[in-house]
Amino acid sequence: MPFKIFAADSSPSALKALHLAFLDTNYDLYTSEDGIEALEILMQIDPDAIVLGLSLPRKDGYEIGDFLKKGEQFKDKPLIFLQDAFQEPDEEKLKSLKYDKLFKKPFDSEEVASAIRKLVGETKAPDTLPEEPDAQEVQENTSEGDSAHMGSGKELEEAVMEKVRQEILQMEHELEKRIIARLKS
Repeated sequence: MPFKIFAADSSPSALKALHLAFLDTNYDLYTSEDGIEALEILMQIDPDAIVLGLSLPRKDGYEIGDFLKKGEQFKDKPLIFLQDAFQEPDEEKLKSLKYDKLFKKPFDSEEVASAIRKLVGETKAPDTLPEEPDAQEVQENTSEGDSAHMGSGKELEEAVMEKVRQEILQMEHELEKRIIARLKS
C-alpha cells in the first residue's frame, strides 16, 4: 500500500518538483495551491506526511500547521514547511508550532523526498536492486523440463546467477526509463 503525501504551496513549480521526486515510487502525492482547499483535501485523504508552504492564499501554512497539530488526527503526522526564498519566516509563529523540517526555496526535491521517507519510517528508497534469490526460489520458478536438466551444485549456482543477471537487467531498463521520463519533464 503506497504512502500518502500531501503538499500545499502557492508555487506550481515547487509542487511540480515534489511530484517529480515521487514519480514512480511507493508514494501518492496530493497537492493544492490554496490553504482552504488544502484543509479540505487533508481531511479526506489522511496523509502519512504533510508539506506546507508558509505563504498560501486564504489560509497560510502557519494557520494550517497550528490547526493540524492541535487535533488528534494529525498531531503525530510528520510536518514539513517550505519557506519562500525572499521571505523571512515568522520566528514567533514557528516556535509555537511542532514541525519536523523547514526547507527554503528553491529546495532540492530529492532532499525533501529523503526527509519524508525517513519521517514516515521507510528505511530505504523503494525499487532497490533485487536481492540474490536462494536455490529454493530458483527451483520453484523453473519449469519441470528445466529442472530435469538441472543437477545440483554448480548447475544450480549457474541458474541462480542467471536469474540474478536477468533481474539486474530488468532493473537497469526500469532505471533508464525513469531517467528519460524525468529528463523529458
